[in-house]
Amino acid sequence: MMLIPPMVFFQYISFPKLFYHSIHLFMRLKKIAAGISLLLLAACGTSTQKEATNSDASFDAFKERFMDIYWKQNPSAAIYIGYGKYCDTLKIPDSTAFAGDAAFNKLYLDSLHHFLYDDLSANNKIDYKILENQFRSSIWYIDTFKIQQWDPSSYNIGGECYEIITQNFAPLDVRLKILSKHIEHADEFYKAAFQMIRQPAREHTDLAIAQNKGSMSVFGDALIDSIKKSSLSIAEKDTLRKRMTITADAINDYVYRLKKLLDDKKAAFRSYRTGAELFNQKFKYDIVTDYSAKEIFDKAVAAKNIYHKEMYNIANELWSKYCGGTAKPADSLLLIKMVIDKIALHHASPQHFVDTVKKQVSDLQHFIIAKDLFNYDTSFPLQVRIMPAFMSGVSLASASFPPPYEKEAVTYYNVSDLTATPAAKAESALREYNDYTLQILSMHEAMPGHCMQGVYNSKSPDIIQSVFQNGAMVEGWAVYTQRMMLENGWANNAPEMWLMFYKWSLRECCNVIVDYGIHCMDYSKEDVVKLLKNEAFQEDAQIDEKYHRATVSQVQLCSYFTGASEIFALRDEYKNKMGDKFSLKNFHEKFLSYGSAPVKFIKEMMMQ
Repeated sequence: MMLIPPMVFFQYISFPKLFYHSIHLFMRLKKIAAGISLLLLAACGTSTQKEATNSDASFDAFKERFMDIYWKQNPSAAIYIGYGKYCDTLKIPDSTAFAGDAAFNKLYLDSLHHFLYDDLSANNKIDYKILENQFRSSIWYIDTFKIQQWDPSSYNIGGECYEIITQNFAPLDVRLKILSKHIEHADEFYKAAFQMIRQPAREHTDLAIAQNKGSMSVFGDALIDSIKKSSLSIAEKDTLRKRMTITADAINDYVYRLKKLLDDKKAAFRSYRTGAELFNQKFKYDIVTDYSAKEIFDKAVAAKNIYHKEMYNIANELWSKYCGGTAKPADSLLLIKMVIDKIALHHASPQHFVDTVKKQVSDLQHFIIAKDLFNYDTSFPLQVRIMPAFMSGVSLASASFPPPYEKEAVTYYNVSDLTATPAAKAESALREYNDYTLQILSMHEAMPGHCMQGVYNSKSPDIIQSVFQNGAMVEGWAVYTQRMMLENGWANNAPEMWLMFYKWSLRECCNVIVDYGIHCMDYSKEDVVKLLKNEAFQEDAQIDEKYHRATVSQVQLCSYFTGASEIFALRDEYKNKMGDKFSLKNFHEKFLSYGSAPVKFIKEMMMQ
């Protein structure tokens, strides 16, 4: 799982919103849009707006101007993406701000439609489609999905403050001054956030409490030490410390209010289930594929049955090695589970978990260089670290990679601190991430999965394709690399490795089944547990984590299987097209050159 900023979902990334009266904002945006149209007319020197928008030069100029205006409208999102110009702004998430955001996207959608799509270059056609989906998606999130009303975890400034402190876009003193300005109105932010909440989901309220508590660590000893070491004036240091105290009080008050809301027996809460109609709409905007959600669900069910057959053949081969003194059960799934249970006993200890991961990452880096699978840039630093507290509560591991506007940032492979986890839960997690599946996890999150793709994304020459990242492409790539590495000889084709690979593949297709099943087919927790335990062979800790993820997210769990399926299909088509000229390295380099655009759009470019 890549880091979600808040990371890919800019549609609702951080809903701190700018303080405007909606009518004034609407008129201001109309002037901006009109100004852009006039600039386009002047650039082309034609008599009609339609003619003015034909050229790629005009479209490129539009994109350049638009991106700065976009980040000014979405300063918290700009922080995550490494655009430092508006880092000191904290938008207050009140109702007029959300109305202003919807108006902003409607106006720019209209401006986009002034361009004649057929007259644009192939690359600009992709940008056109990405922007069109972005505008429509943002409008839908605010006006229809209304996540700002029922997801209290949408409001959390910990992540963006952490990025201001740790990103290297400016010297420490400058970043501390920016942080001081950014949190100046933190109390207003959290008061407005709580006022926006209407009938929240209990699950999202619990998550908001846990993650906002985690955000307190951002303002802890490390920041205090940085302030002491800085060259800020005494007055500047005092002001920052006072604002940190006010921010901490605001976070604690928000947490207190949410807890009180949960305890209120008269309070109304909505179900975390979106229902089929909203799920299908969200699937369309988030995934961007020609498949429907139901079609992907059906493909996932079919894949599950195929994986079971492959796993039975391998487990049957390994039976004598791991279960030699036991009679084989007639039930094929039970036979698979018995072999997996034996293999799962081989795992790292909680104390050595992080060191084991570090060694795996090093081995993976050497492997992809030796096999010449990529033009791998070893100058980009990759660090394994304990997952920061404000990121925790969703998964055991994640990736944080360089934002597009900050080319020199460190790439992080974040892992949970299992020494701080109760012994029984840690043991369950380690059986799930045993000596074999932990290698797959490191492929997925680090090399050559998210961390590597993130580096390529930051190098992409097209800022639209780099900034508006498609989750199915990003997660699909990480899944694709797992099989690709085994195909190229990782682990010397050990049957244990392939068995655990298929177990991991079951996880990805069952992600779809659980996600769609919960939100569209009213799957109960018992249904999910039965599926994941009996048919996906998952440990209790992983089952609990997956069920929790499915209750606090929607559609995202479909992105892995969908994206990987499309990438494998594209690779096959591209190989047929290139014939004897096909090179796996060339395919990887070409595919990754399109930033994080939807696979559907990348295919159009590669197959034209």
